[in-house]
Amino acid sequence: MTAQAESTRRFLRPADAERTPRNYRRIQMQRLLAVARNVVVVLAIAAVVMSLYRQTQSDRRFAVRHIEIIGAVHAPRAALHEVVNRYVGLNLFRLDIARVHSDLAALSWINGVEIEKKLPDTLRIRVSERSAVALVESSGTIRYVDAAGIEFAELSPEVGDADLPLITAASGPDLVRCVALVRELRGRDPQVYARISEVRPLPPRGFALFDRRIGAFVYANEDDVFTKWRDLAAIARSERFGRGDLAYVDLRFADRVVIKPVHAPVLPVLNAPKFIPSQITN
Repeated sequence: MTAQAESTRRFLRPADAERTPRNYRRIQMQRLLAVARNVVVVLAIAAVVMSLYRQTQSDRRFAVRHIEIIGAVHAPRAALHEVVNRYVGLNLFRLDIARVHSDLAALSWINGVEIEKKLPDTLRIRVSERSAVALVESSGTIRYVDAAGIEFAELSPEVGDADLPLITAASGPDLVRCVALVRELRGRDPQVYARISEVRPLPPRGFALFDRRIGAFVYANEDDVFTKWRDLAAIARSERFGRGDLAYVDLRFADRVVIKPVHAPVLPVLNAPKFIPSQITN
C-alpha cells in the first residue's frame, strides 16, 4: 500500500463515537466551574463590602467630633456654632450634607458653603460671606445691603459700618438703583464716594446725596452726576465754600449749577449822597 493510499484511509476513517460526548461534557463542566468560581468571588467581595459598610455606619470611630469653619469673618460665631453643633456625634458617613448646607446658608451673612468630610471624625466647612456695599434704613432699623440690593443683616457694633453710605427712603427698585449708584461712585471716583454719607432716591431718575465736606444735600441725576460734581468742586474751590456755608446744591438743571447759600450774600453799604441846600434866588 502506498503512502498516499494510507493517508486517504486515515482521513476517511470515522470518528470515535464515544470520544466526542466525553469532550463535550468536559467542556461543559469546565464552563460551569468557571461560572461557579466567579460567583463565589463576587459573593465574597459583596460580603466584604457589606461588612465594611455596616462597620462604617455603626462604628463610633467615625462619629463627628471636630468641625472646622473656614472663611467666616463677619458671620456671628455663636450662630455658626449653634448650627454645626447639631451634627456633633453623628456618623460621618450618614451625615446629610444637603441639610448642613441648607442650615448654614440660612444665616444672614453666609453667601456660599462648601463641606468636606475628613476621615475619621472631622467635618471641614468653608464659607464665603456677603459683602456689604451700603447701609439701608428699613422699618426703623439700619441693615446691611449687598451689591444686588438685598438686605441681609442688622447693623452690629462687632462688624461696624466702615463708613458705608446710608440709603434712606428706598425699597425695591429704588433701593437697587441707589446701590448701583453707590457701587459706581466707589468704582469711578473714590474721592466723591468718600464725601457721600447719605443717598435718597428722587423721582424719576434723581438722587439726593449728602456731601460730608460741604454739609449739605446735593441733588443730581444719575446720568450726569460725575460731570456735574466736577463742576461743583470747581465752584466750591473758587468761591471758598466751607462746611455749613450752603443750604443745598442742585445739579439737575442743564448747563448750570444751582447753589443756595445758608446766608444771603452781604451787599456793600453805599453811602447816601449828602444833601447840600441851595439858595433860591428867584
